[in-house]
Amino acid sequence: MTAQIQPTSETLNNERMCRLDIYHLTKSQQNTFTPDLQIAVITNNAMRNRYVDLKTDITHPTGFENFHYYRSGSPVEVFTTNWRNNGTKHTVGRFVMLGATSDKQAFDIFTTLVKQDKGHFELRGNNKKYQFNAREQDVTDFLDCVKQHYRP
Repeated sequence: MTAQIQPTSETLNNERMCRLDIYHLTKSQQNTFTPDLQIAVITNNAMRNRYVDLKTDITHPTGFENFHYYRSGSPVEVFTTNWRNNGTKHTVGRFVMLGATSDKQAFDIFTTLVKQDKGHFELRGNNKKYQFNAREQDVTDFLDCVKQHYRP
């Protein structure tokens, strides 16, 4: 029996919002791949907001966690998030740069890195590695949407 493959990225792009979701997948005991960590890179075009949201399993510890962005085995940048439990389904957080408070700055730097790496990168958190392989077309579509609809 082979594992059921899930997409590793998807987009939701229109004049109101540009969104790129990228998933780190793990194989379950039922032989399916499920998202372990989801990154959502989002612009709210009407409100002129931009940010990077994270979502993971409810069992993830809350509080601050640093994420090192790795390219070809070398650290490139450090982001941090404050994990919060949002009820009974997920633990969520938002990226900022280590030592900063601006989620817009984190969006700009993270988006630039993902573009340069064509959606293939690794995040390392508290003793965990997350590999991401977004479809290059999803990254391109997202960046085209931002260029067309988002006004800083």
